[in-house]
Amino acid sequence: MKWNEINWPTLLFFILSPIGAIAGVVYVAMYIGFHPATIALTVFMIFATGIGITGGYHRLFSHKSYEASKLVRWLYVFFGSAALEMSVIEWSYDHRNHHRYVDHEKDPYAITKGFWFAHILWLFRKRGTGNREEVDLNLVADLWKDPVLRFQHRFYIPIALLTSFLFPAAIASLWGDFTGGLLIAGLARTVWVHQATFCINSVCHFLGSQPYSDRHTARDSWITALVTYGEGYHNYHHEFPVDYRNGIRRWQYDPTKWLIFAMSKVGLVWNLKRIPDEKILAAKMEMREKKLAALAEKKFAAAGFAESIAAMKESGERTLVRIQERFDALASSMKEMRKEKKSGSEIKDLRKKLIRTYRLHEQKAIELMREIQRGPRAAAAA
Repeated sequence: MKWNEINWPTLLFFILSPIGAIAGVVYVAMYIGFHPATIALTVFMIFATGIGITGGYHRLFSHKSYEASKLVRWLYVFFGSAALEMSVIEWSYDHRNHHRYVDHEKDPYAITKGFWFAHILWLFRKRGTGNREEVDLNLVADLWKDPVLRFQHRFYIPIALLTSFLFPAAIASLWGDFTGGLLIAGLARTVWVHQATFCINSVCHFLGSQPYSDRHTARDSWITALVTYGEGYHNYHHEFPVDYRNGIRRWQYDPTKWLIFAMSKVGLVWNLKRIPDEKILAAKMEMREKKLAALAEKKFAAAGFAESIAAMKESGERTLVRIQERFDALASSMKEMRKEKKSGSEIKDLRKKLIRTYRLHEQKAIELMREIQRGPRAAAAA
């Protein structure tokens, strides 16, 4: 990157803001003290601005995972602006390109270019230089039609400064803590939210498992979910980006999902998109069989054990194929029942059979993996 290609305002802000945040925290601790109401405001702002990105910028505007009322859209724009991560138009343009070109040259924050590039360094290049494109409004035409999003895009800097710093400072001034509101709920909170949400681009492509697909670097991890407002189940998201959920299990930490679901119950959002169970389970079965094939190939290469491993693999795969055929038939039936709008009880009963078939496939695949792993040692002992 040449000097004239560096986005100097962005670079300087990301250098100076953490320094200012640390200095601000020290100053408040030594000379003012932490007001309990300001601490509560800071926690609120952390989640409001973070979920403004994950629930608003990401799942609503970028992926159209659900529809929302004007009030919700306004709140997302307000608190998303306070996260200081660009306008909805610009953010969504980059994110849609990330999904379109994931892990390739045109991916704006490809993890293949390095952890720190994906985390933050990609932002230091000016648009229109290198491979960082200017925003092509044709690719976000659906968003550009929204007058609220156009207004935010055109006046983003003053809106962001107002919502990120002056808003929390003004709120905190109600209890006489303008400085604490500015430095803690404003500046320090901004730095925290930056690093937390940036982990979606870096840590979520670096740490965790790939239960749904290995066609991209995205990974699932409950650890990263804790600091990314539920976005840590990233392997699932990249495989099924239209789903309003990232953590699809009830117990998986995804506060963004919980908020969207809660708002749907009071009519603030609607048309929540969910991937059908059969597609999710089929993806997991495919990945399990890939792992099984890789293990068999590895063991097959071991000298002297090729025949025994091949026999185990052939026998086990015949069983898995039969289960797979049963699963596919059930999945096809579920699809037809949805088209015909059958009763919920009928679909529920069929879903139970589908899950039982999936679990049988899982059980048999695990047994076969264990048998293949033991095979060479058993053969050696014999």
